[in-house]
Amino acid sequence: MHDDIASPAVAQAAVAAVLLIGVLALYLLRFARSWRWVAVALLVCVLDQAAKAAISPSGGQHRVSLLGGWLRVAYTENWEQGFGGNVPYLLATTVLCVAALYLLYERLLKARYRMSPLAELAVALMVGGYMGILLDRVRLGFVVDFLEFGRASTFVYNVADLAVFLALALLLARAVQWGRQVWSRRSGPRERAVGWPKT
Repeated sequence: MHDDIASPAVAQAAVAAVLLIGVLALYLLRFARSWRWVAVALLVCVLDQAAKAAISPSGGQHRVSLLGGWLRVAYTENWEQGFGGNVPYLLATTVLCVAALYLLYERLLKARYRMSPLAELAVALMVGGYMGILLDRVRLGFVVDFLEFGRASTFVYNVADLAVFLALALLLARAVQWGRQVWSRRSGPRERAVGWPKT
């Protein structure tokens, strides 16, 4: 086990991941409509770790260029805190986010909120992604990245990263969907009052 596993930056990243996994799992346990999210989260984590094991030096280090150079596969050790960079106050920022999510959790609990399938899938993907990242931090002290997109990309990703990015996109889509539903409910009475035609 590498000495840098105990470094402040790595410890900060690991604790931040644990906090995020904890609060997101709390949301799923309370608001998800089924237990399918467990399978999704575990599948993401297993796929992430399996891909990293296959691309690791012990599995035969190599660099492969695909799709005319737009996708490259190469083993990379990411010692940064997350997504290719260091955040000076990562743990403090994470604690604030977790606190905000917990306050929202209390309000949702009183409102008897239930997650939509889209939100459930997104949060499950995020939990699985953070689990994969956390396992790397605990085992290695760094995160294994191996996917480069674009001909001149300076960022390298892994399956866990892609799962988190997909989760954020799904949550954004769900937010837009929810906004349209709210707008539709609020504008409905007005449309009827002025005699607008139904569409």
